[in-house]
Amino acid sequence: METVPTVKKRLRPFQAKWQQFWSEPWFAIATIILAAAILIFIVAPVFAVLLKSFGIGTGQLTFDYYKEFFQASYYWEALKNSLLSAIITTVVVLFLSINIALYVTRTKNALSKSFKGIALLPLVAPPFIFSLSLMILFGRSGIVTDYVSDLFGGQFSIYGFWGVVVAQIIGYFPIGYMLIESTMRNSNADLEYAALDLGSNQWKTLGTVTLPLAKSGIIKAGLLVFVMALADFSNPLIIGGGEQFLASEAYLLVVGQHNLELAAVLGVFLILPSLIVFIFQTYFLKDSNVGTISGETGSQNVPLSKSVKAFVVTISSMFIAFILLMFIMVVLGAFVKIIGINNTFTLEHFNNETGWDSLSMSLYVSFISAILAAAIGILQGFLFARKPIPGKKLFEFLTLFGLAVPGTVMGIGYVLIFNGPPFFLTGTVMILVLNMTFRKIGVGMEAAISKMHQIDTSMEEASSDLGAGPYKTFWKVLVPLMVPPFVAGFIYAFMTAMVSISSVVFLISPDTNLVAIYILNLAEQAKVGLASAMSFIMIVIVLACLGLLKFVEKRTGIRI
Repeated sequence: METVPTVKKRLRPFQAKWQQFWSEPWFAIATIILAAAILIFIVAPVFAVLLKSFGIGTGQLTFDYYKEFFQASYYWEALKNSLLSAIITTVVVLFLSINIALYVTRTKNALSKSFKGIALLPLVAPPFIFSLSLMILFGRSGIVTDYVSDLFGGQFSIYGFWGVVVAQIIGYFPIGYMLIESTMRNSNADLEYAALDLGSNQWKTLGTVTLPLAKSGIIKAGLLVFVMALADFSNPLIIGGGEQFLASEAYLLVVGQHNLELAAVLGVFLILPSLIVFIFQTYFLKDSNVGTISGETGSQNVPLSKSVKAFVVTISSMFIAFILLMFIMVVLGAFVKIIGINNTFTLEHFNNETGWDSLSMSLYVSFISAILAAAIGILQGFLFARKPIPGKKLFEFLTLFGLAVPGTVMGIGYVLIFNGPPFFLTGTVMILVLNMTFRKIGVGMEAAISKMHQIDTSMEEASSDLGAGPYKTFWKVLVPLMVPPFVAGFIYAFMTAMVSISSVVFLISPDTNLVAIYILNLAEQAKVGLASAMSFIMIVIVLACLGLLKFVEKRTGIRI
């Protein structure tokens, strides 16, 4: 049994750290407020969903809702479709990303540069935009559908499981591509040259050297795409043709049947893969790419051989052309009366008061959310990088986990927590702002931490030696230096808030409708012209944000 002096000795380091934490009380208070906000707006909604799935809140603990899930073939079908579509989407996205990344990183011409830009275009639109384009081309009365029917007879339609998969491939492709392209661009070219010098052909070198060096980036890309496709909410609603998927079924359970308990069960099956992937990426794959770490050799990437180049150019050209076609369909649909039927030029689709109202609401909510997300992220980054905070790693983990939680789960969680006392916020602008803010603060925090590591502590020490206290040093020295990560975090948060849908769809009211959800409703009703017009406006806005973000990244070196 430990003696009292021994216990006191063990407590001394903790007491010293706690005293150091409170040595600057305003920063300590700010840390506590931030920690409480993370628990309320990120952690609590997830736990609320978990608890609701066991019936807690109805008066007793029960497994009946899990039994209902496992006994109903309907929900098993939703789970199977979600998993299968996520696996197929991931495999195809990785294949396409590797091919296009190889061409872009190993070829320097105007075509490869244009491919790089076009490959990122799906970032500027919600994933369901591509379901809209697929409807225009391959729907029951689509342009291609009518042509094929006239030519060969019969009836073809994109609606169903494969329509969802195609839309997911296009929508989530940039996520996989960016990670793989970055990894391949920074890989160690000397190892590939060595393999070729030893007599290996380029096909064999790709399999034994190039792809193994990019393994970490490929795995990260695959995990992210899998989780995003698994949690896809909007594409099954628009183009699923009645097929069951987990996220869309959870939404229908909440909105159509008000069965929050069973919706929570479906949410649990969405949380678990996201949590596993997030922990794996955070603790096992972080900075583990040997090729990237050792890649600063000064050697240029190995040029592609004729056979390899012919293959990757063919694959890349076909997919890039398909991406362009998707965007062209949206643009044409916005400026003609009924695309494929009456192609007369018109601007009447833009004369939509409800659409403009929802757009203005989205701009307002996204702007406020982006300001808050960037500001809170910067403050968090400063505190985590410079201050002795107890449980720092845990709160950093929880902040970043907000990025990983599927939007459907977060939306259900917010309904459970903020739809009654003491926080009755459902249907207000405030809950939309809070939801978007705390789902994005991890980006600003990471950018701020990265920037703080670049700022020498001698600057703060010099300010202190000149008589400035810690708070004045923060405002006068550090805040001006943190403007670049703030701007980058703001633009990213604004851009992603404009196209977000899966969480806020649970929280809107007739007075707080957002443009992405309005477009989703139009697409579900097959109002292609109106949906295309509002999509076109949103794409232009988000494309401008993406261009501005790339400019900020280029000028500051801060990557989001």
